[in-house]
Amino acid sequence: MLSVSAIGQYSSMYGSLYGLTGLSQTNPLSSVYSMGSQLGVGASATSLYAISRQKESYQVKLSSYGQLKSSFETFQTALDALNTGQEVSPFKATSSTESVLTAAASKDVKAAGSYSVNVTQLATAQTLKSGTVADADSTIVGGGSLKIQVGTYNSNLNTFTAGESKEVTVTIGTGNGTLGGIANAINNANAGVKASVVAATGGGFQLQLTATNSGTENTLKISAFDVFGTPQTGTTGLGQLAFDPTAAVGSGKNLTQTTAAQNALLTVDGTDVVSQSNTVSGAINGVTLSLATTGATAVTVDVNRDVAAFEASAKKFVEAFNTLQTTVNTLSRRSVENTNPPLANDSVSARLTNQVREAIATATTGFGTSRVTLADLGITRKADNTLALDTAKLQSAFNANPEGATTLLANTARTVSDIVTRGTGATSQLNFATQNIERSIQGLQTQRAVLQDYTNLTAFGMSATSDYSLFTYMFSSGTAASIARYAGIYQL
Repeated sequence: MLSVSAIGQYSSMYGSLYGLTGLSQTNPLSSVYSMGSQLGVGASATSLYAISRQKESYQVKLSSYGQLKSSFETFQTALDALNTGQEVSPFKATSSTESVLTAAASKDVKAAGSYSVNVTQLATAQTLKSGTVADADSTIVGGGSLKIQVGTYNSNLNTFTAGESKEVTVTIGTGNGTLGGIANAINNANAGVKASVVAATGGGFQLQLTATNSGTENTLKISAFDVFGTPQTGTTGLGQLAFDPTAAVGSGKNLTQTTAAQNALLTVDGTDVVSQSNTVSGAINGVTLSLATTGATAVTVDVNRDVAAFEASAKKFVEAFNTLQTTVNTLSRRSVENTNPPLANDSVSARLTNQVREAIATATTGFGTSRVTLADLGITRKADNTLALDTAKLQSAFNANPEGATTLLANTARTVSDIVTRGTGATSQLNFATQNIERSIQGLQTQRAVLQDYTNLTAFGMSATSDYSLFTYMFSSGTAASIARYAGIYQL
């Protein structure tokens, strides 16, 4: 039998002994099964059904929060691709005469501009040719090695200065000393020169060597050696392929130069520019010029924001928001087709959505006559809170103020993205609300599990129809565990 001491301890933990369950000391135990209508607990089928309905309601809301968060994250991904001017509307360079040169802008362009470019000389790569042999694959030129170096030749001082690349030695086996074999060995050595066998005028074949890169800093120096390592400067054996630009013809300068190495020469707004390559970078900040030929007149290069790219960015922004708003409308906006949306009266989702809409509605940049709003760009809100885009108005506003339009869209994307980050992150109200629903569902699952134990209409080992009062039962049950279990059920 339960001791007075145990009852006292139990009473001190839960308060008044007779108020533990909401029953008076004279109520029968059967009343525990009729408490479902008051407390949401009880072993009746009605109570179990009520718990199931409540759980379903919570699950629908939990799923809706998940859809909402996913939609905001998708929206944010689109925004993050538009949060700089370079991403919204990159600069584009155009040439007035593309047969002379083309222009391409990089992300390093800082401002729009117009430039006058005059090309007077193209860069060329040095080309050398050997003497003629009867057959490219059977006539042996010689064996030994060739040492190839790339550098700069100063014709005024008759000096050769080696470049940064190392001298490369190409070994030519005696049995592989044909023009074809030599060309293959040179190409496999990655020595800064391309070798090929070409047909000679009047018959026979020649070895042609062309520097990999153009410009005077890519002049070739080729030294020849026999199989014993002895230098060969004469016109026999591999010596036929020697080319020292500082030597005399026939004495180490035995190849014929058919094309000299030279630099590209041009002017940009009157300033002289020298380039080792016909691909010129740095003459115009952030713009690469690709030279095709010299021009009799100057070419105009214009650098401006890309209107087509800006229009694509504006469409992307509007489409991304409308996809989000469509989800929000489905989850919260009542209509004839959607009479009971799961988030119709939800303050958490409404607050976040309103913050985004407010940021878009109030977005602006510039002052006075330079002030630009999204409405000026043709981006306006419709009755269902989605956005409309007037492309004609967008293009007109962009042409009038491309920097202002670009800045506004980029700033808006960045501002709204920050709102979404705060509204969906780990410390957001949406996240806390989601966690609360998850805990509520867990609590309902526990209630249902406990109540399911009583579907046989027994409690604490006694029939639900028993006329014993709680007061009588507590003194006759014999254990404190039964009372604790009963009180635990009540506390759910």
